[in-house]
Amino acid sequence: MPLLPNENDDHEENDEHEADDAYEADQPGCLRDGESARLLLGAGWNRLVVLGDGKASRRVERVDGYARAPWYDRVADALRTVNPRLACLSLLAGREQNAAAVRSRQLPRALAFGGDLAVVHLAGHDVLAPAFDVNALRTEVVRIVAPLREHGCDVVLVAPFDLTRSPAAARLGEKVLRTRQRAQSDACANLALRHGALFVDLAARHPAAAGGRFWGADGVAPNARGQALLAAAVVRALGEHLRCSRTAPAPPADGYLTLPAGCLLQGASPA
Repeated sequence: MPLLPNENDDHEENDEHEADDAYEADQPGCLRDGESARLLLGAGWNRLVVLGDGKASRRVERVDGYARAPWYDRVADALRTVNPRLACLSLLAGREQNAAAVRSRQLPRALAFGGDLAVVHLAGHDVLAPAFDVNALRTEVVRIVAPLREHGCDVVLVAPFDLTRSPAAARLGEKVLRTRQRAQSDACANLALRHGALFVDLAARHPAAAGGRFWGADGVAPNARGQALLAAAVVRALGEHLRCSRTAPAPPADGYLTLPAGCLLQGASPA
């Protein structure tokens, strides 16, 4: 079911979003006032679909000064600054899933929706599993991204924030987790380039060592600050995509978009 432009759990939470906007816009890494409209000017996307292994959350863990809107609503709202009629379908489940479940359960519905833009968010559940096989993960992600591209959908593939500083890191240890996450990021960057998708590496953009606290208590779902940073990274990647596409050759008849090499491997730089 498409999300409505101003859908919220209740009016009290909607008021909270509005009260926090001015503070949040001044925080490092967050979208500035008017930035979304400037970056996305000329965007032609009409149908956004969101997939991923993270849990859908309508009640984001609070961080003082930040609105509690989930990242996918923030991205949809940003796109609606240039296209108020944008339809958005979030397929994130009520519980965490691995990449194989995203492919088997969410992908068919995403293809049926007929979107022209997809955001695939890998929250790190495969990385945090007791056993991790980067080749199996790569295969599953390819089986998600490739069909979306074949159906004419632009795809943004998002890798998680640095998991080594999350509460979940204690299960595996920092060294093991860092090695796994680096392997996942390398695999995703390569397959995104191969399939003409955009890749945003949140761990590279917002390293935990820089003092960022963006995890909720469960160590997997971002808190309110993390939701804001995640959405900003996606919007800026889309904005850079539009900037690059204006200078790239026209796409061939099959509808695939060819960008200058390396244009978006890490997402756009903050404005």
